[in-house]
Amino acid sequence: MAGFNVIAMAADDECSKRLTADVSVSFIPLPMKSDSTRIREDISLFFRYLNIYRHKRPVVTLHINNKPNIYGSIAASLLGIPAISNITGLGVVAEKKGIMKAIVYGLYRLAFRSSRAFVFFQNKDDQAFFLHHRLVTESKTRVIPGSGVDTEKFSPTHEQKKKQLLNTTVFLYNGRLVISKGIELFIEAARVIKRNYPQTSFHIIGEHDPDNPFFINKEILDKAEQDGIIKYYGLIDDVRSTIAASDCVVLPSFYREGVPRALLEAASMGKPLIAANSPGTREPVDNGINGYLVIPESLESLVDAMSRFMEQSLEQRTKMGSASRMIAKERFSDTIVLNAYLEEIQRIAREGHSYAH
Repeated sequence: MAGFNVIAMAADDECSKRLTADVSVSFIPLPMKSDSTRIREDISLFFRYLNIYRHKRPVVTLHINNKPNIYGSIAASLLGIPAISNITGLGVVAEKKGIMKAIVYGLYRLAFRSSRAFVFFQNKDDQAFFLHHRLVTESKTRVIPGSGVDTEKFSPTHEQKKKQLLNTTVFLYNGRLVISKGIELFIEAARVIKRNYPQTSFHIIGEHDPDNPFFINKEILDKAEQDGIIKYYGLIDDVRSTIAASDCVVLPSFYREGVPRALLEAASMGKPLIAANSPGTREPVDNGINGYLVIPESLESLVDAMSRFMEQSLEQRTKMGSASRMIAKERFSDTIVLNAYLEEIQRIAREGHSYAH
């Protein structure tokens, strides 16, 4: 891997098992609850990072998501180790108020204060947010196109071309069933659209946690499925066949995204997109070219966009899908992201940054 030995650290789950089996990298389990605000757990996580980095002495550390970005970067800083962070969206960070806001912002400033800290942002809005609140200096930042997408793995298929000949239209929601990602809006819009276009289908894939108040109420989900409005497939490991069977992928998220992988994968497979005009979510959509941008949290705007798509001819839909594919290849290929990481790591190596002795 570019001459480096790689060690991965994350929560021990099915994904980590596939990581060690498929990629053959060393793995260290790191117990962590991303949505927990328990101080004791966070302190324990910080010391876990500190102990691992002190023992392993990495040349550079790469962090992604809020807690690793904060606690991993602080631990690396204390040991003089370069730390590269990836801000995958602000989520609830942008909504913090009062004392919690002061604590979170203070932790970010501490994490990114070191001269050995560097931060990747997945969209310009998040970069501007951090700069405005003075959480990091601009010279330590760079914007990359999300997490990127493997345009070879996610490519248009023959089955997809056959699907276009059928006299049905399938809208697909792909993502966690979090309310702020627009899942309730998607279902409400489906009810309206099906009254005017009965042959339309609405498919949903993604994680649902019925015990988490941020997720859609299970009764709402079950009722919509019982009424024949939607079909929920649950969490799927390989989403390609489901994307291929759809005509348009919809993500009306008003959550502060980085750049949603669901939209990038769909675009790479040549699918038109409908997305909220929100930070991150709007990045892969050229309005009217490869899909439509809708007003965040507006049912009327979402229904209007879906209705406009329904009125498009097969030729027009195909043209939009081709535009999506081109956008994915030219602006969001994972090669661009990987090269950005390698460039920063090589810069660190050239400047002689290493851990403190």
